[in-house]
Amino acid sequence: MQVAAAVAVVLAAALVHAHPQSYNYEPPQPPQPPQQTYLAPQPQPSDRVDEVVEFNSSLLQVLFFHCMTNTKGMPYDFQWGVQDEESGNTFSHVENSDGQTTQGEYRVLLPDGRTQVVKFFDNGDGYNAEVTYEK
Repeated sequence: MQVAAAVAVVLAAALVHAHPQSYNYEPPQPPQPPQQTYLAPQPQPSDRVDEVVEFNSSLLQVLFFHCMTNTKGMPYDFQWGVQDEESGNTFSHVENSDGQTTQGEYRVLLPDGRTQVVKFFDNGDGYNAEVTYEK
């Protein structure tokens, strides 16, 4: 049996050698260098007027100060919230202002299950916040 297998292998080798297969393989061509296709943007016609106006900076400072000290804020009051039962996401925001002082709070459900509560106010001296956490 082993002799027959050996003879079969020798015959197969002789057939392959007698009729070699040709794949017509050609090596790939080297890549071509990239071509420059980017063109600089061209100016487009516009109705915009590009004009430089010089201001007296002290006059601007006086006007800015006048606007900031003689302008009252607009009173407002709003609130909104979201409770998405499917995702469990909960957050809200409540805020009001009398035109001088702004105050409120917002709540955010954190990934660890705690709720972050930020109570804040601004009476013109800057933003003040107290951050606490609820379980």
